[in-house]
Amino acid sequence: MGITVTPLGKYLGAEVNGIDICTPLAPDDVATIEQAFLDCQVLRFRGQHLTVPELAAFSAHFGDLQPHVQRKFQHPEDPNVVEMRNYDDDGNFDLAAASRGSMERLRDGWHSDLSYDSVPAKATLLHALKIPDRGGNTVFTSTHAAYDSLPEAMKKRLSGLRAEFSYGGNTRNKFTNLAANSLDKASRESTAVIHPVVCAHPLTGRPAIYVNPLITVRILEMGEAESDALLDELYDWIDRPEFQWEHEWRLGDTLMWENRGGSMHCGRIDYPRDQHRHMIRTTVSGQPIEAHVTA
Repeated sequence: MGITVTPLGKYLGAEVNGIDICTPLAPDDVATIEQAFLDCQVLRFRGQHLTVPELAAFSAHFGDLQPHVQRKFQHPEDPNVVEMRNYDDDGNFDLAAASRGSMERLRDGWHSDLSYDSVPAKATLLHALKIPDRGGNTVFTSTHAAYDSLPEAMKKRLSGLRAEFSYGGNTRNKFTNLAANSLDKASRESTAVIHPVVCAHPLTGRPAIYVNPLITVRILEMGEAESDALLDELYDWIDRPEFQWEHEWRLGDTLMWENRGGSMHCGRIDYPRDQHRHMIRTTVSGQPIEAHVTA
């Protein structure tokens, strides 16, 4: 029996079965996963409990791994693996730690990983080690579908626009700074970059909304008030439920998601705060983001 890929959401998400991701993969299996990744943007692998080296090895099938900008989050066994947990060293709930990629309100937290980098990530892989009894799901929204559904006048308005992205520099969103408090000044300044408001996926060419409420600071070609109003309109649009698929975590789950345009994600902080949520994560390096320009 070979690999099977079962769609989960209307626009994105699929479950991959028939493969052991704890062991080295054959080239044909890697190619099958890569194609499913292009087609579905988010892949789920269930019931396989990975060690830190196994997660790193599986992730490396899809490209070079990229350490996190904040060294303190790098796993002691491998700097390419990041620890994601909602508690401090004493086991107490830590809101700043919990807010790394998660929010109480999804509308504030949609993002694609490393959009603050000049070369954003290709993929993120996240593996569950500890999960709360309830809550803590990760939700995805299709920014391909969101763009496709925009009125034609809005598509023309967005064509050619550029935006500033910064980790911890978005003062419009107070939650961004919770997760970025530990960045030193040099790191903050080094993560201010320019990307298009609407990108084209580097392999498929499909357009997608790329600005996000967590990292985007402003649109360059307009004043502050106009920029804020347009960004809010776009954030409301990508937040619409019809574009979303929600993953309910189980121990041993591994998710792999797209960051080059097509999907954004946000975790929910809706679980009992005396319960631990502990994940390990890798990031696969990508390539520069290209603009989609409407004719």
